[in-house]
Amino acid sequence: MTACIVLCSTDLMLISTVGGIAESRGFAFSSVNTVQQAIDRAAISGSIVCLDLSATFADPQEFAAAASPDLLTRSIAFGPHVHTAKLEAARSAGIGRVMSRGQFVSGLAQHFSAG
Repeated sequence: MTACIVLCSTDLMLISTVGGIAESRGFAFSSVNTVQQAIDRAAISGSIVCLDLSATFADPQEFAAAASPDLLTRSIAFGPHVHTAKLEAARSAGIGRVMSRGQFVSGLAQHFSAG
């Protein structure tokens, strides 16, 4: 089975962009709107969950409580650079990579390395 990039976001442009890049890098792609769906879809080894902290349902503590340590380490949380409290909450929850939305979007190809 192919590892999956799972995006927790409601931003249609971002969903389209991330989906295209994920698939071009050899991943399956799924967009979800609950943390539990993200964890379920990321069950395949090597999958990455991307939490858009702007989405009301993308709670980093809820995700951290339910995700395996391996998935938590591989996951990415991102949000507007001015939302410092949300970004810090994701860091405190133990999410592997936390960055601004701009960093996430500009580095998409580098974030998703198949294999």
